[in-house]
Amino acid sequence: MKLGNIIIAQKKRIELGKGHIEQYTIFECKQLGGVWIYNWKTIDQNRFHTHAFNSVAFTLRGSYVQEVITDDGIEKQEVRKLFRPRHLPRNYTHRILEARPNTWTCVFFGRWSKHWYEYFDDTKTWVQYTWNRKKVAKFVDVPYKWICDRIKKEL
Repeated sequence: MKLGNIIIAQKKRIELGKGHIEQYTIFECKQLGGVWIYNWKTIDQNRFHTHAFNSVAFTLRGSYVQEVITDDGIEKQEVRKLFRPRHLPRNYTHRILEARPNTWTCVFFGRWSKHWYEYFDDTKTWVQYTWNRKKVAKFVDVPYKWICDRIKKEL
């Protein structure tokens, strides 16, 4: 259900490469924050992404393998500890490689900023988005630190 810019109790399918995510919105207001529950059916996301918000995520069931971009390069991690809070700042840049069957997570997120980014490793391209996934800009061959600095300036 949508009430102006507030979404309550909505299900949405999100395509991200091979596989998809089923997103259950409990509450979402971009000016305030909200709560989502995800059922992961991801096999291989074709891009890294940041978020438009700071968040805390909990794995409720299952596990998944992800790659995370850090100052030192790309790290592969398995996320499998259940009910343990994980802080995901806006500049946290990751992609899910594979989720085990029946993996569920809960995400509490804060107020949305104006932009977030996706990184396409094959073309070394960062794409900047604004609300409703509208593309704003592209940046080719810029380092991760440059994107992080840009995100900090947008706060």
